[in-house]
Amino acid sequence: MPKKTNPRKVPRSQEDCDRAWQKGVIDGVSNACAIFLTVLLDKFGGEDHIQEVWREINKLSEEVREKRVSVSDLRRVLADEYGVYV
Repeated sequence: MPKKTNPRKVPRSQEDCDRAWQKGVIDGVSNACAIFLTVLLDKFGGEDHIQEVWREINKLSEEVREKRVSVSDLRRVLADEYGVYV
């Protein structure tokens, strides 16, 4: 019977690490969006506007990705104008 290899000792490539990092980022953002939208629906009755909110989130995300808007600017506006620190 061959000896089992400890999964922590299996060599990983940089590509494997990058893929795991990207999956973690996607999972984290997805979880944050699910929490945000659930609170919006459950606590603030956003049923009438949920699709519109989701479209706007995707639109703003695209603007960030294309570097037309920076996340640091969004955070600063939230903090300065609304007292919300993210």
